[in-house]
Amino acid sequence: MPARPPPARRHAGRMHWAMVVFALGFSSLIVLVSHYYLYPAMEAAREATTHEKAGLRAYSTLLLAVMLFILLVGLSMVYRAGHWFRTRRSGEARTKTEYVDAWAEAGRRMKTPDEHE
Repeated sequence: MPARPPPARRHAGRMHWAMVVFALGFSSLIVLVSHYYLYPAMEAAREATTHEKAGLRAYSTLLLAVMLFILLVGLSMVYRAGHWFRTRRSGEARTKTEYVDAWAEAGRRMKTPDEHE
């Protein structure tokens, strides 16, 4: 009897393409932000006063924080970080949800009115 081949993995190449697309998108975002904000800000910082330099530094720090947040969230979405925090083991069977008939449950819970009412 010949040996059975290993089972085919579903979606084997999906994560690689997602990573490539994310890397290209994030790289283009960095190029756009650098071209339209960071280079002009560096030019303006040469003749800026101390107060203006502090404002440029604050805006640049905020922009860096936003860019890093986008990077971390994007990477966690690409690598599907939710799979690392599973509570169920891979061999455990899933529990089947029991659906209750809403009308039967309402009829069971309903209190019948007294005869005097």
